[in-house]
Amino acid sequence: MKIALVSDLHGNMTAVNALEEDLNRRGVDTVWCLGDVVGKGPNSHLTFDWAIRRCEFILRGNWDEGIGLRQFKRDGFYYEQLGEARMAALLNFPLEKRVTLSGRRIRLIHGRPVMEKLYYIQDSRDIWLPFLGEDTDLLIYGDCHRQGMRTLSGQVVNIGSVGNAMGVPLIQYALLEGEPGDGPAPLDITFVTLPYDREQAVTEVLAQPGLPDLEAFVRELRTGVYSRKKGSFNKEKEEAL
Repeated sequence: MKIALVSDLHGNMTAVNALEEDLNRRGVDTVWCLGDVVGKGPNSHLTFDWAIRRCEFILRGNWDEGIGLRQFKRDGFYYEQLGEARMAALLNFPLEKRVTLSGRRIRLIHGRPVMEKLYYIQDSRDIWLPFLGEDTDLLIYGDCHRQGMRTLSGQVVNIGSVGNAMGVPLIQYALLEGEPGDGPAPLDITFVTLPYDREQAVTEVLAQPGLPDLEAFVRELRTGVYSRKKGSFNKEKEEAL
């Protein structure tokens, strides 16, 4: 079974269209979305609709929840673009999913709001051990927009971001291949980085002059360097991710 793990689409439909072509080329069996389908980018309604149409399930991310709850007046652009039905649906996305593949007990989350704040793979092992616990062999999350893997008592994997990748400004996602069920079998995790037309994505941003933090998002698309001011979403490090 070949599963595409995607996260953090963030309204970047140019990236999502390139992702779709790659998924079709690779012949994936299903797509699991780990959240943040909306916010930051210019076309949240389109990335939301793609995720609903294409993904077996969608987890709720911090942006999905924040926008769904209308927590910030400055984000009215997204509220108007999404409309009432999509806004309500954001809050119905589950916070996590548990599956067993190749005998490995896998826990999938976005990151926040399950996590108290934004955590990175390299953060203290004391942070990660409670998320693994005795019932989880593999924790997979998104949120920090940077791919990585770490082995502790189990493994922690970040799949990166499709629409707003940090560090490497390419589409980032992962492939998970294994056998359903408790029987021991190989389990493969492959990180994918995929080029796409970032200047077309910038053009789409510039066509929406009301987009909050427009200049910061353009810089992030072009450079992969986090560019939002502290406090633009909440008070955690790189909090607007």
